[in-house]
Amino acid sequence: MADSLAIEPLSFERKIQQTQSFLNQLQIIQSKLSRARDTLYLHEEILVMELVLNRIKDQSLIERGTVNLRFLNELENLIIGYQQQINTWQKEIDDNVNAFMESGKELSIINEASFSAGEEEDTLALQGYLDQKKVLKEKFAYVDSIYTLKRNKGLEMQSRLGGIQIQLVDLLESVRIRQRDFRRDLLKRDSPNLWESHASELEKPLVSVIKETLILNRVIVKHYIESKYGWLLFFLLVFLLVFFGIRNMIKKISQTKDFSNLILDRSKYLRYSPFLSTALILFTISPFLLSVPPYFLIFCCLSGSVLATTLLIRIVLDRGDMLLWIVMVMAFLVFGASNLITQLAHQEKWYLLLFSLVGILVGLKVLFHIRKKPGKFPVNLPYLIYFFLVMQTVSIGFHIIGRFSLGKILGVASTLSTMQGISLYVFVLVLMEAIYLLSELSKDNQKDYANYLNYQAIYSRMKKIFSFLALLMWLYLLLVNLSLNQTIGNQLLIFLQTSRTFGNTTFTYSSILTFFSLIWISFVLAKNIAYFASIRDSQNLGPREKRLGSSILLIRLFILTLGFFLAVTASGLPLDKLAIVLGALSVGIGFGLQTIVNNLVSGIILAFERPIQIGDAIEVGGRTGVVKEVGIRSSTLQAYDGSEVVIPNGDLLSQHLVNWTLSDKKRRVEILVGVAYGSEIEKVHEIIKKVLSQDGILSFPSPNILLHNFGDSSLEFRILFWVANFDEWIQVKDKVLREIYAAFAVQKIEIPFPQRDLHIKTEKFQKIHPKKSEE
Repeated sequence: MADSLAIEPLSFERKIQQTQSFLNQLQIIQSKLSRARDTLYLHEEILVMELVLNRIKDQSLIERGTVNLRFLNELENLIIGYQQQINTWQKEIDDNVNAFMESGKELSIINEASFSAGEEEDTLALQGYLDQKKVLKEKFAYVDSIYTLKRNKGLEMQSRLGGIQIQLVDLLESVRIRQRDFRRDLLKRDSPNLWESHASELEKPLVSVIKETLILNRVIVKHYIESKYGWLLFFLLVFLLVFFGIRNMIKKISQTKDFSNLILDRSKYLRYSPFLSTALILFTISPFLLSVPPYFLIFCCLSGSVLATTLLIRIVLDRGDMLLWIVMVMAFLVFGASNLITQLAHQEKWYLLLFSLVGILVGLKVLFHIRKKPGKFPVNLPYLIYFFLVMQTVSIGFHIIGRFSLGKILGVASTLSTMQGISLYVFVLVLMEAIYLLSELSKDNQKDYANYLNYQAIYSRMKKIFSFLALLMWLYLLLVNLSLNQTIGNQLLIFLQTSRTFGNTTFTYSSILTFFSLIWISFVLAKNIAYFASIRDSQNLGPREKRLGSSILLIRLFILTLGFFLAVTASGLPLDKLAIVLGALSVGIGFGLQTIVNNLVSGIILAFERPIQIGDAIEVGGRTGVVKEVGIRSSTLQAYDGSEVVIPNGDLLSQHLVNWTLSDKKRRVEILVGVAYGSEIEKVHEIIKKVLSQDGILSFPSPNILLHNFGDSSLEFRILFWVANFDEWIQVKDKVLREIYAAFAVQKIEIPFPQRDLHIKTEKFQKIHPKKSEE
């Protein structure tokens, strides 16, 4: 703009327009500067942060003889939280400074274009234009002052945050070095033996230690809640939604389902208390959704889940078992509260030893109850109790020989992990009950409900999936209680992300793990989705065209294909290497995998053409039965004798296939009945016709009664009739035969059977054996 002014002078009319444009532009710049968030709100928070950091850097707090590993872990979490907060602030300040720089460029252009030297020399200038220039000058000075103030404050805050960030990096490195040293020295003696004096110059009174612990935890939790209050509100909202959803779900089932009592009896925890069940779900998953939560919040979540479990399992435990559980809850609270203490306090040793002994006695008592009533307790509970007993015994041993820190860590980890393991078991049960009720509520027919076999099959399959996830959650919490989660996590990340070379290929174990994990997840999803879809399909009594049937195979193939491409993309597998692998596979297919590929392609053809569906009654290769599954390579036939026949998909297409239920489920039944010669044919016809006029036999096509043959000893009648449901033809045939037999007996109509007259000649035999003949 300034260059254009130097090249060609503007007329007064153009200058007035330009000045007005500059005024509008200055107003826009002023609005931008006003909308930029002021950094004054950061001064107080940064001041508190600097005070905390100075307190942390106080060497008296991190002397080797006065702090424990929990304190160092909490400092690490606090520093990481501060770093995240500083990064957020820095990004905001950087964005503001960049915006200020853009505004500064615009102000510079306006300054050069409007206030250049010699422009005011024209004495013939209009007074309106001069007044307009004066307003522009005042506006420019005001906006420029705001810009200068905002920019200087932003630069000052940038510098201050950069200095704090450097302090945090140095302090975090120092804390992590102390953590490594502490873990390395865990096996070293850090307290007197149990039989020795416990006096120590470095040891503080327990009351002082507790006060400092409360101060540190309050600072950490306050900072964490202020930075994560959005997540906490989100959890509260989720809790309310889940609670009201479960309550409404139970209410709808009780009001709309004819078998509501039977359905709700399979969900004892949800039916007993939707509030406690929702609380258990939320408290269990919360530690895994929060980013680097402080231990105090983790312990609060663990305590909430244990409390909810306590109030839920009282409906299934008797008084003696409940008393043992209450004692374990007390031990859980004592060990959990002890783990909050951030400095070494050897006075803890005595009550930790006391509750370790009490816990061992309770564990032995629980094992006795399990042996006495094995069906009442979870199958894997003994293994959890054995783990608890071993860990507590080792903890007591370390306390005795003066390894207080290690003994405390093991005692805390064993108690908290054991209680959390039981809570996770109840959590899995509650989660499965919720999914079960949701599936029952989604059924259209109010009389529909899962039968016992389907319920057991669904329960078993869901329990395996959720139990595996619960095991992973338990292992993570165990590492947290052992203060090893970050160490093992960092080492695992280094191991997985380190680049390795094999020939000309560079890879990492993380890419391999990602690839196979996604393949496994897609396989599990495909298998379970197909399983639940087939169950839902088998309960669908609608027309054959409205069922998924063999199309479930397409769903499985889609999930597997999508999972494969996601695995390739997420793992970073080069496409050229993939092309080489596929080329090698094509060679293998050409030589040795022809049959497998034939069956695979045949399965896809079956899924598209749908000559068979799950639930169809078919006959192929001399085998008859009901289609149970259409798989990728083979299909499963449930024979009528109870056996399961696995038939390759290629055979279903290459052999003659008889589908009794392809277009409908009707079936014609044929019966041959013989009557004695001399019977009245019309009377026999009327009797059979009367028998066939009953429920279960279709009137259209109408039954046929035909004189079939003149047999050796009877007149044979051929009876043909249709039944609506293929699955019931044997029962209908049985009923017809019984009624025909009874009607013939009443009407004195004889059903003959082959007869022979036997004549024995004995004359020749008597001449040869006279004595035997006399006898």
